[in-house]
Amino acid sequence: MKALWLGILLTGFTTLARAADPTIRPDLGGGTGIDLLLVPAGEFTQGSPADEPGRGSDENQRTVRHTPTLYFSRTAITRGQWERFIAETHYRTEAEIGTSGGYGWDGNALVQRKEFTWKNPGFPQDATHPVCLVTHDDAKAFCQWLEKKTHRKTTLPTEAQWEYACRAGTTTPWHSGASSDSWHKGNSGNGTHPADSNAPNAWGLIIGGNVSEWCLDWYGPYETTPQTDPRQGNPNLSDKSRRVLRGGSWNRDAKNTRSASRFRADPKSRNADIGFRIVCDTEIIAPAVITPQPAITPPVTVEPPPVENRSTPIESPFTRSNDPSPAPAMFETQSSTFGFGSLLCFIIPIAILAIAIRLISRRGSSPSYPSMPSRPMPPTLNQQRGVRMVDNGFWIQSDWPVGTPVHLSYLVNGIMEQQTLVYQPSSQGQFIFTGTRPEKVTISGTGNQPPPLRSQPPPFSSMHGAMYSPTHRPSIRPSAY
Repeated sequence: MKALWLGILLTGFTTLARAADPTIRPDLGGGTGIDLLLVPAGEFTQGSPADEPGRGSDENQRTVRHTPTLYFSRTAITRGQWERFIAETHYRTEAEIGTSGGYGWDGNALVQRKEFTWKNPGFPQDATHPVCLVTHDDAKAFCQWLEKKTHRKTTLPTEAQWEYACRAGTTTPWHSGASSDSWHKGNSGNGTHPADSNAPNAWGLIIGGNVSEWCLDWYGPYETTPQTDPRQGNPNLSDKSRRVLRGGSWNRDAKNTRSASRFRADPKSRNADIGFRIVCDTEIIAPAVITPQPAITPPVTVEPPPVENRSTPIESPFTRSNDPSPAPAMFETQSSTFGFGSLLCFIIPIAILAIAIRLISRRGSSPSYPSMPSRPMPPTLNQQRGVRMVDNGFWIQSDWPVGTPVHLSYLVNGIMEQQTLVYQPSSQGQFIFTGTRPEKVTISGTGNQPPPLRSQPPPFSSMHGAMYSPTHRPSIRPSAY
């Protein structure tokens, strides 16, 4: 017994020692790891004082208590770490799935093109650079994969966790002091740099600048009262539903790399200056414990005694097995309360009445004529399928198999454009980005003659100047920020 308790205590101490390790490096495979640094619990003042140069109006100060001890990735997630995720999962980012690509650098500004994805942000990168052109959902997919690798709960940081970790106990505009030493618009040369190329803060994190980093929170004003582990879960506190970005980037001014600086973006934004970092729990997720169940003894089936003659009552299925006297039978012989003769007396009048009603209805009916095909009812809004135009493009919804080549023509700003694409729909169909609402859309044909569109929407009205009546729905291909 003493040996058992000693083993339990040693196991507990070993677990605490593991959780207290200041640095761990899980193996991601292929010779790639990820450095995770311990960030302790504590309290800090979130936001910036009113006299801080470059502060935003949304940086009102508040006291925040940070209770969990967490592991933060030392840097933003790098191209090399992201490539390991892609190699194992074959995941495709939203910029790769869509037909319009992401926002990459064209030499003068961030512009949207199909070729701009995390593989090609418009400037050279190697495995040490932070990955970019990933959406909020792309970042969460990486977290889910890493959680399975590390057996630790893994997420994006909340906005408060990010600033607490960035400050590392400092109250100055930057964790480095009164000026920035991170990559920003003034010193980056229009592109990212190795994720570990800036000086670390007091807790060893290289944070701020280079790429803006996704947080869990929806953007909104701060609560003014003291908070404990705050996280904004309401998406409706801004002009649009946007997620928080922190840290500034190579494409933003130096003031945006301050510890308190806030920014926000549509969660579907995929820009060459947006990346992310992750946080992990200190505790390892234990496998589920399966409690052995006692063996179940199969019920013993007792055969009823054979029925020797029709005068023997038929046992009801509702008879209690421990009741020596059977319940009254549902159908019995003539001695029963409700026998076969009573049943006939009940059915025959109903049958006669039904026949009489049918004869009367035939006598009063008009002569029969050949049936005419019924005119189909117009489709309801939920049944309308085909082309749906929105402010910056249009959706195609069809029963075509995935991979079907589709030939399109669309009129935008008086110019007719043509495009051939491969049908790769999401749950809402396939989106084609045109930059503005098209005036007309025509599907001229498909490569392998797939099934037709489900139910075509109503013909276009000359008031709209479009082939189909547009139905406005929020776009999932937002502009930068």
